[in-house]
Amino acid sequence: MRSLLVLPLLVALAAGATLDFEHYWTAQEMNEYIDELVRDFPTIATAVNVGTSTEGRPIRAVRVSKNNVANRPLVIVEAGLRAREWISPMSANYILHEIVEHYYEFEHILDNVNFLIVPLVNPDGYEFSRTTNRLWLKSRSVNGNGCFGVDLNRNFGHLWNTVGGSNDPCSDNFVGTAAFSAPETAALRNLIQANSANLALYLSIQSADQMVLYPFSHSATTNPANVAELRNLANSVVLTLMRQNGRVFTSGGAGLLQTPASGSSIDFVAGTVQPDLVFTLETGAGGNYGYDVPESQMAELLSETTYGFLTMAEYVANNK
Repeated sequence: MRSLLVLPLLVALAAGATLDFEHYWTAQEMNEYIDELVRDFPTIATAVNVGTSTEGRPIRAVRVSKNNVANRPLVIVEAGLRAREWISPMSANYILHEIVEHYYEFEHILDNVNFLIVPLVNPDGYEFSRTTNRLWLKSRSVNGNGCFGVDLNRNFGHLWNTVGGSNDPCSDNFVGTAAFSAPETAALRNLIQANSANLALYLSIQSADQMVLYPFSHSATTNPANVAELRNLANSVVLTLMRQNGRVFTSGGAGLLQTPASGSSIDFVAGTVQPDLVFTLETGAGGNYGYDVPESQMAELLSETTYGFLTMAEYVANNK
């Protein structure tokens, strides 16, 4: 595998937009990038309309399939659930940059695996964090009494609202009024269910606890039946991540290494769809809070996260 670029990288798009991995893109720039990918690489990349956010923004995905072969094992990557974790959607876009624009470097993976990548599940919250409140976490649904938003990673339907969330509409961890009450999580659920037949691996990219986590989030003691396989692969990914820049990553059950919380995307997938492999990759940290990674550190973290992703992808290519 070639070395991924960690120096300033410019992606010149033919339509005139110039996107680089030195600055955080707007939601609109992410959409422009998707448009350019599917136009310039039609035999490998296809745009998918996932749904529409509360404020009417499109939620989009890219299906990556060499020669559009449908029946390979599928990897779904979801990013941007939480608004302030800007490095998460940028990581998903960098992964797309690698496996689509440099597809010839990953022939073995692409001969054996298809991908469905959703770079930004929460475009409303992301834009609000960019323009108004850097610390904003939730979506932007109107809850009444001057309160807005749902914590999308507490709104999925497996054991919803049983532990770790809040019923206070003003809380950062507001679980919503019902499972999948947020249009963003409902749209992602529909995408997952529509593609469940071939789903081999589900990956949620979040930031920035420097962890590789497997289900379940709601419990420190409940594990999937194949926990040994999950543990072994998580350990391999951690070793890959730590080899890049020396940051320390840990691995384990999500409910053990973090405060137990129900309603997460990985619990929904593991608890209902039940593919073999389900993970959260918590990226490297930076800035004052961990998730506010300075733009000067972006390229390094994007490369690091992509190496972790590729370790998972190669495992699927070789074993599923």
